[in-house]
Amino acid sequence: MSHRNGSLDVLRALAIVMVVGCHLATGFAPGSPVAVALGNGGRGVDLFFVLSGWLLGRQLFAEAAATGTVDVRRFWLRRWLRTLPAYYAVLAAQFAVLAVRGKGSLIDWRYLIFLQNYIPDPPYFAVSWSLCVEEYFYLAVAPAVFLACRSRWAVWAAAAVVAVLVGAHALGWSGGWGEGEGSPAVTHVRFEQCLAGVLLAWVAVDRPRWWAGLCRWAGPLAVAGVLVFVADTVNRYRWWVPFGPGTGGWAMVFASWVLLAVSGPRWERVRSGPARFLAGRAYSIYLVHAEAVNAVKTLDERFGPIPAAVQSAATVGLCLLTAEVLYRLVERPFTRLRESFRASRSDGAPAPLAAAGGAPPVPAAGGPAVGRQGEKAAR
Repeated sequence: MSHRNGSLDVLRALAIVMVVGCHLATGFAPGSPVAVALGNGGRGVDLFFVLSGWLLGRQLFAEAAATGTVDVRRFWLRRWLRTLPAYYAVLAAQFAVLAVRGKGSLIDWRYLIFLQNYIPDPPYFAVSWSLCVEEYFYLAVAPAVFLACRSRWAVWAAAAVVAVLVGAHALGWSGGWGEGEGSPAVTHVRFEQCLAGVLLAWVAVDRPRWWAGLCRWAGPLAVAGVLVFVADTVNRYRWWVPFGPGTGGWAMVFASWVLLAVSGPRWERVRSGPARFLAGRAYSIYLVHAEAVNAVKTLDERFGPIPAAVQSAATVGLCLLTAEVLYRLVERPFTRLRESFRASRSDGAPAPLAAAGGAPPVPAAGGPAVGRQGEKAAR
């Protein structure tokens, strides 16, 4: 019987609160101390990536351990039915607004195939850059595990490719536009967080002794990760050191948080109604929150100065309302629709496996990431 991991709900809710808080502060109080502090909330996207790597990696490695292979087609169908409908619904609305405003020339085909994060300073729907990373991660991770089941050479080849990409990124050869502080948004330099989650999942499924050891250190590692996050936030006020953790460093920070969340039953049993609500709607909230900010800023420009606190409250209300509509009319129906097709039904997957060291059963994926355990819970 599938169950929900409350600690992963908390992490996912935390991630979306961080992202929305960042855009509220920078949108309505740019340059203020609050904006400087909350600006680090953009790292919530990195947390989403690590969660996604863990959740999907656990699913795939458990399937490989149980059957000796993975059903790549089934994996893709479930991912696409989960993520694409809501994305294309919001994108269609964006294109419609551009057409009505006489800006149809800005409609760009690259948004249709998730290449917009290679556009310098995208003119609209800029937050979708992270979805580009996720979708190409979905394309790559299942075939990689599939090939690894058949040949050790495939494992070494994948390791070599990753090593080259990491080395190129570390040396600054990757290029790409970004959010400042060395955080480019292009897909080929934002895989470290997803990879960290996948590696964590591989240890949980295939290396039980390593996993037991990691779980024993979960608390200290998570505390160290929190301290790095706090130090980097404080560093925004006063530049104490000439560099930050970088994308690889943030991958380790948030991997430590995920490790703590899945390291034992006492963390799984965490329960929070608000966290569960936000976790279930995090994808829809992420898709619409930036446009909610823009809509309220337009009202401010038209009707005169509105206090930042009022603008923020109005934005949160509009965001939650719009996200709820998207969730109920698009996201949830298509998630349920997956079970109507034999090729994407959850009963085609092997039963969840338990891992040593207190690892939870195989979690379902969703969103950028979903705090659930068990394939059917993703509905």
